[in-house]
Amino acid sequence: MVGRLFITVLLLRGSLFDKESLPSTNATYSGVTIKPMSQQARESADVIIVGAGIYGVMLALEAGNRGLRACVLERNRVGAATTANWFRIIHGGFRYLQSLDFVRIRQSSAERRWFLNFAPDLVQPLPFLLPLYGEGLKRPMALKAAFMLERVLTADRNRGLSAAASIPPGQTLTAAQTCELFAGVRREGLLGGAIWHDAVVMQDQALLSRLKQSAEAGGAVFEEFTGADALSVSQGRVDGVYVTGANPGLRRAPFVINAAGPWSRALANRFGDPAPELFEPVLAFNLLLDCKPLAGTGLALAGPKPGAPMLFLLPFGEQTLAGTWYEESAEVGDQPRPSEAAIDQFLSALDETAPALGATRNAVVQIYPGWQPLAVPGGSKVSDRPIIVDHAERGGPIGLFSVSGVKYTTARLVAEGVVRTITKQIQVAR
Repeated sequence: MVGRLFITVLLLRGSLFDKESLPSTNATYSGVTIKPMSQQARESADVIIVGAGIYGVMLALEAGNRGLRACVLERNRVGAATTANWFRIIHGGFRYLQSLDFVRIRQSSAERRWFLNFAPDLVQPLPFLLPLYGEGLKRPMALKAAFMLERVLTADRNRGLSAAASIPPGQTLTAAQTCELFAGVRREGLLGGAIWHDAVVMQDQALLSRLKQSAEAGGAVFEEFTGADALSVSQGRVDGVYVTGANPGLRRAPFVINAAGPWSRALANRFGDPAPELFEPVLAFNLLLDCKPLAGTGLALAGPKPGAPMLFLLPFGEQTLAGTWYEESAEVGDQPRPSEAAIDQFLSALDETAPALGATRNAVVQIYPGWQPLAVPGGSKVSDRPIIVDHAERGGPIGLFSVSGVKYTTARLVAEGVVRTITKQIQVAR
């Protein structure tokens, strides 16, 4: 439920914005010495966001929508890490039908609508085809029932959208219709197909840039190549972050959000309040292949062997984007890259699943690697639920939050919830 995703309101005493209450003598917190602040350093934002991936950008956007001034610290360039390497699909929640997770179906559909409305020139509907062989729930009658349910649950999916941006309802196809759409489909045992629409983003950097510009129009300031060095705390409350980079020093704010993605756990440790539940990483990667798309639709395919992973093929101009494959990794690095063995495994799976594609080493144009969180530390299942930590609830400094996100699609929704909690705390403090 949405309510379970977001932290409860913490009652604060005293004003967080009373400049006269700021420390003028040295103080310490978790071994960090807090030095006296200069008058210039007292000029503060309302919230500091550490990390400028999609979650950091959305947090800044939502902060501005609620009248808060955000300062976003990014040790690299905005969106340079995992956010630059995602699979470019804005999911509408179809996948959650198999688990009857109605809440996330509704949430995903609404967020897909938000993206389609925000940038209809960059986010566009695309059909996806799933051949059906009668394995598990992948049967024509089961999918037909699922689409009927989805139609009811997402009846408002096109509210306010233009005809070009609208998402048609899903439908099942006969085996003949499936073969007509996808000539290279594995025909042995084919019962039919299921086709649904999601939104895709071909120019993902243009979308991120527009989101950033919208956040800046709301008052956000982005500082690239600026690292968060230590947390400044006075009397148990956050009052800023010491930074490194071209303009080192103190950035003042009564709230700090750790949105450092794969580095969020390490940052929480550096800030003196560890949160071990944050982002247990697994390396994920997609491949851009110099292979002509097999169909005019996106494809969701599984190999002929039982238990074969589901792979997605996305038309990318005259090339094909294939995803996603995973590899265990001991630690998070600044420049992730899958091993040669993992790349070969992915190509082998693609060749078995879609032999007509011609996915060979020579066809690999680019590798898009990034980190995704695991559902359980040491496990193999990728997490599909965000983690939000209010550090004050566990005895840490008041005003410090950590966010470990999982999906591009729902980044704005998660950001909205965190910022709403902060604005409620501000209202209580006033």
